[in-house]
Amino acid sequence: MAHLASLSREELISKIQFLENANAAKGISNSQTRPTSGVASSSNTKANPDPDHTKLNNNGSSTPSSSASRPVSTPTPMVDENGKPLRKHARKAIRKTEKPFNFNSYPTRHIALMISYYGWPYCGLALQPPLPGMPDVQTVESELLKALEKTKLIESGKGLEGCGYSRCGRTDRGVSGEGQVVNLWVRSLRSPDDGGEALPSEIGWREAKEPPLPKAKAKTHTENGEGEHEDECEGEAPSTRQPKSMSEAKARSESKSKKETAQTPSPVIEYPYPKLLNGVLPPSIRVLAWSPLSQEFDSRFSCVYRHYKYAFHLESSPLGAPLDLRLMEEAASHLIGEKDHRNFCKLDGSKQINNHKRTILKAYFEKEIDEDGHTHGKKMIFNLIGTAFLWHQVRHIIAVLFLVGSGLEDPTIVRDLLDVEKYPSKPTYNMGDALPLTLHECAYEGILDWRFGGYDGPWKTLPGDQKEGLYREAMGGREGFERSLMGLAQEADLRAWQINGSLRKLHQIYGEGETLKKDKDNQITYPLGGGEVSISHQYTKLEKRHKGETPEVVNEKWRVAKNLKLLKGDRENEKGQTANGENAGDE
Repeated sequence: MAHLASLSREELISKIQFLENANAAKGISNSQTRPTSGVASSSNTKANPDPDHTKLNNNGSSTPSSSASRPVSTPTPMVDENGKPLRKHARKAIRKTEKPFNFNSYPTRHIALMISYYGWPYCGLALQPPLPGMPDVQTVESELLKALEKTKLIESGKGLEGCGYSRCGRTDRGVSGEGQVVNLWVRSLRSPDDGGEALPSEIGWREAKEPPLPKAKAKTHTENGEGEHEDECEGEAPSTRQPKSMSEAKARSESKSKKETAQTPSPVIEYPYPKLLNGVLPPSIRVLAWSPLSQEFDSRFSCVYRHYKYAFHLESSPLGAPLDLRLMEEAASHLIGEKDHRNFCKLDGSKQINNHKRTILKAYFEKEIDEDGHTHGKKMIFNLIGTAFLWHQVRHIIAVLFLVGSGLEDPTIVRDLLDVEKYPSKPTYNMGDALPLTLHECAYEGILDWRFGGYDGPWKTLPGDQKEGLYREAMGGREGFERSLMGLAQEADLRAWQINGSLRKLHQIYGEGETLKKDKDNQITYPLGGGEVSISHQYTKLEKRHKGETPEVVNEKWRVAKNLKLLKGDRENEKGQTANGENAGDE
């Protein structure tokens, strides 16, 4: 047997198949060379009580049965890389992947997904095409696309455009989201007359484009105890084998009752989309809920408002004064209403945006409060609610508020920056860090009806007793999901406690602020968010700083550069055509 250890997996499989086929052929030849006299036949029948093994003809002689003369079909053995047979669940997984799948033979429906994700591992939310010769850009949507294709909820190879995908708000590199909403068309388990909840005409549901594929008949192999009846004795049907003891009879009776209970028809529900996707998504991306949709819904244009949150600490330096929250609140009050925010964003000429007016509904600060009503130290949350936002708008606003809270700018600077006559272009200043920013909520006017499980009927409008009866269908699996999220949050909290250990020990050894002095005199520090600070020896007011280009100039420069690029491309094409023509003439 030692020589088998050096064989590869394919060589082992070929060796096993050769031996099995040889044994099968040997058995057939032995059955064909048996004596055919009546005496031999009768003695052979006694030796083998199987009535189907041989058949008597009219003359009393025996002939081989059709089952004995037919070649024995043996299942293809499946082994792992070590040559050991695969377990039952592994064999089923292999057979499942080998089944043909036609997406167009399934109906589809329009749904919304609420997604939560960390921003720091990804290069933003939106799917980005890879640069030539570079690896794929890892974004939240690239991971979501892989999960949708792996679960076969969308057609592979068509991308997000092929399923009518749309997002509410685009977040950039490092920015997180805990309430992002997207909508798309996915594979559906439902049909209008399947006995489940009604599918109203306004619900986005489409029939399959092609008829379903015929289902393959299940193969049952009992050889060596493999196949569907692995717990039965070889050659004996489960219904005819007698139990060996009372305990076995009791176990068989309980198994039969369980099978009968399992055969009771369950209510027809939809795929549990969050559970399917969370099973293949990385832990940094979670699907929190799904909702049935109408065909006309668009997560971007149907949104009433977007709610962003920015977390920060009042103290950013051990000897620096804490931020003055009262001044920051006064400055933030100037944001309310429809204002021109060209000086609170990053200009992008490729977008050709001419209107920078945006409406801010609310701007306020709050202390972070847990479920027990306790505040977490001196951490604050800046809330900004608006109908739409420009590129990096929230991070520019919080940066100016930090300057106000540090006493470096007056609260009226926010009002002045919103005055395009006084500030036709933005003065140069650093925007806030991306880490503390999260898209908290995308709000809609009673359109979405969130649930976690596969129940696709109305949920939030149901009375309490009906919700209780449908809880397993609508919220099944939520406990385990919430347990996993709690575990991740506790792990992050413990990591933060460990990281803070160095600071705790430093204070224990040397004491806190009373024994600390500045390393340099006349040092000015103010926060940038995310634990980052700016340190300088002098500060220049925003009104005296260099100002950038106006939006009109930025847009015009981009158009000129684009036209030059197109003109250069046309000239290169003309040169190529001329060269081809000269070569053709030479030939």
